[in-house]
Amino acid sequence: MGHSPSIAELAAKRTAFNDYLKTLESQLDQKAAGTERALQDLITNTYKTGGWHHQVYIKGQKTEFMLSSDWSLNNVKKIIGAIGKAMFGNSKDMPNGINIEAETEKMGAAIKGMANLELYMTAKVFDVLSGVIESFGSSSSLTYHTEVKTEPLGNGFRLFAAISADSFKSNEFFKSDSISEYMYTFEVHFSDQEASQQASIMITKLYEDQITAFVQKSEDLLRRCHVV
Repeated sequence: MGHSPSIAELAAKRTAFNDYLKTLESQLDQKAAGTERALQDLITNTYKTGGWHHQVYIKGQKTEFMLSSDWSLNNVKKIIGAIGKAMFGNSKDMPNGINIEAETEKMGAAIKGMANLELYMTAKVFDVLSGVIESFGSSSSLTYHTEVKTEPLGNGFRLFAAISADSFKSNEFFKSDSISEYMYTFEVHFSDQEASQQASIMITKLYEDQITAFVQKSEDLLRRCHVV
């Protein structure tokens, strides 16, 4: 569970406020139960449709709180960036809620084949989650929203994410402020069969690019000859 600075200050001073946050977390968790099932269905159907075997590389769940007075898309994106970096922390000392699974030989080879894997996957997580959060709207207009997404990362890796958000008011702790809660569940899976397909697609694209370049050069040459 994470907090914006204002939330962290309140939590440090008042036990009752910490209990309130736990209540909100439990409420959103119950609301989002259907979203979690939808995420698992998305994972199952994606690989069933492709006919691919798959295994989990990394997965986790994080909950973040932010006061409406602290809310800005930049602050939300900072939280998302921190989540992305947490995905690639020390596997022996991972943040709570983040788990890295054991690598297989094929997975290890795929990881080595991706330059700047950590930076690339973190950027993808950032893009997907921030895009969803941005579509939810600002804290002042936030009502319960939820969405599931999948995004191929290349070399057989694929991101699955579920994002749920809601806002709450409390006369006990705030006067005119409200508190926003964001819950993220994400899993990165690996499929050697999807990796093979992606490699074929890349080779095909390279050929297509070469053919396009050849046609362009041929047309340029014909135009020059015609002018002469």
